[in-house]
Amino acid sequence: MKRFLAVIAGFILWSVLWLCLNVGLHKFGLLPAALTQPMTAAAPLSALLAGSVVISIISGYLAAAIAGAPASPTVAALGVLLLLAGIYFQSKVWHLMPLWYHLTFLVLLIPMCFAGARLRAPRPAM
Repeated sequence: MKRFLAVIAGFILWSVLWLCLNVGLHKFGLLPAALTQPMTAAAPLSALLAGSVVISIISGYLAAAIAGAPASPTVAALGVLLLLAGIYFQSKVWHLMPLWYHLTFLVLLIPMCFAGARLRAPRPAM
């Protein structure tokens, strides 16, 4: 049950932080007013990618902290869940953004979750 809750908590945290990032980027004028407009400029796409990397690291860290294991099936499950959700949502805006953005976004989800989990790993005693 603890591992299941870790995956759900990581997913919810990722989703909330992603929405907050989008609101912030919208308020700073980096995202278009209408989300149905094409977005091809490098600045907003790079900001979204950087935010996704940071959010994935934080979510992986949280999942590992709750599960009590740094690189575990729990973090893999979180990464796969994020990837499946990412594929679904990216397919909805596929025509609005360049291919390089979609592929980079999706490819980085799982490795960044594991990067966050590794931050949670206990340090060897010196």
